[in-house]
Amino acid sequence: MTRNRIAKYFILLSTIVFTSCKGQTQKTNEKQEVKDPVAVIQENEKKATEKKSEDIGELIYAISFKVKTDNKKDYGDGFIPWASIENAKQDIPNLYKSDEIVIKENTLKIIIDYPLTNQYEFTITSKNGFSRKQLLSEINLHYFKLYEEEEKSATVKTIPIDKRTRMYNRNQTNGKYGIWGHDIADLVLSEIEVYKTSTGRIVLILGIES
Repeated sequence: MTRNRIAKYFILLSTIVFTSCKGQTQKTNEKQEVKDPVAVIQENEKKATEKKSEDIGELIYAISFKVKTDNKKDYGDGFIPWASIENAKQDIPNLYKSDEIVIKENTLKIIIDYPLTNQYEFTITSKNGFSRKQLLSEINLHYFKLYEEEEKSATVKTIPIDKRTRMYNRNQTNGKYGIWGHDIADLVLSEIEVYKTSTGRIVLILGIES
């Protein structure tokens, strides 16, 4: 679990729009409880902040991601402290030290668990290690892939943004990964935590914010 998730959870509580503030459950005609969608998002965000990565192995170090900007008013040091998941290709030319080799190992497992009920995993290989540019490109590719798989496998489909009345956030769908709360356009990458397992395997946990 990344350090930014806790702060993001509390921010979320004050930024969900077009919502009921009661957070109570509703009942169908069959008297089956249906949770308020806002409460579902809040509950899922809380669970995300409580996830622990210690069981994966030893945390070796973290890799930061930031993008150069001319907007010095909002970003005094000239860097946005994250990179877009949706628009990774546009951010890569301005990505801080994009070509620096930040992981020297040749094989990595990457875990995507936000905003997912069931995590998504993939493995990548490279003879020369991995740069920030390579990592962001792969993460961008796999996020689009898993969102597409979710939509194809779900019977509860994503409500289009212009059809959302109670809240602006993405509704939870029931596909392969159970995506909740956020469209891919909401997501940014601020850091990656690098873990080494007891067998020496390298596993990456993503610091995704929204």
